[in-house]
Amino acid sequence: MMLDIQLILLLLLAGSIAGFIAGLFGVGGGIIVVPVTLWVLNKQHVESEYIQHIAVGTSLSVMVFTTSMSSWGHYKQKAIEGKVFRNMAPGIVIGSFIGSMLASFIPSKGLQIVFIIFSYLISVKTLVRFKPESSWNLPRPAGIFGVGSLIGSMSSLLGIGGGVFNVPFLLACKVPIKKAVGTSSTLSWAVAVSGAASYLWSGLQVTDLPPGTFGFCYLPVAITLVITTTLFAPLGVKLTHVLPPKVMQIIFGLLLLVISTQILFEWVILK
Repeated sequence: MMLDIQLILLLLLAGSIAGFIAGLFGVGGGIIVVPVTLWVLNKQHVESEYIQHIAVGTSLSVMVFTTSMSSWGHYKQKAIEGKVFRNMAPGIVIGSFIGSMLASFIPSKGLQIVFIIFSYLISVKTLVRFKPESSWNLPRPAGIFGVGSLIGSMSSLLGIGGGVFNVPFLLACKVPIKKAVGTSSTLSWAVAVSGAASYLWSGLQVTDLPPGTFGFCYLPVAITLVITTTLFAPLGVKLTHVLPPKVMQIIFGLLLLVISTQILFEWVILK
């Protein structure tokens, strides 16, 4: 199914924003990609009981490429905690598979409420106390693995890269903001790869999906978004390593506020 020129231009703009944010904060950009995909599917008059699955699967597929670019950029800046990634990534991969398998059985509304409350609390704490005092240290490998499993499952269910969970967790464990963002970008890549694979495989088991889909990925949207997300992610990475840490934390707190408010608005409208 072809997209008209207006939809293509809108997707290119959305991809630019999603890619830039992904590079800047170590997130996947799914918080933009999912609602945009839903909007395009509505404009295309695509009807299916799996619309939400298609939007999430498309988002995760796009994030595979977006997070690859941002991860490489942070790696070149030596902003990745290798120990955290090695211990957390396996848990995230397993959690992502579990989350994608459970997506059809877990009420999304309840999950959204938990996410909204969490995001508001973290954003307020980040904005009010730029250097929050924490007595936490990074858990032992088993603990990091467990946290990764939880974050992976939540991220896969929501169709996001997990940065809104990863970064606050790492900050609470005294990891500097720039290394927290860089490490989160690689963890978001792990979420994207495992989650996308799961959603694609699950979608291939469904026989009545709309034209233009491969598994639970809507190819016209995914291909268009990848063009600009991969171009703008490195720009976000560069800005990450220019901005002062305090400014980074303020902007991240504001981003969480925006994300929480957007999801709250959608929840109130759609419930």
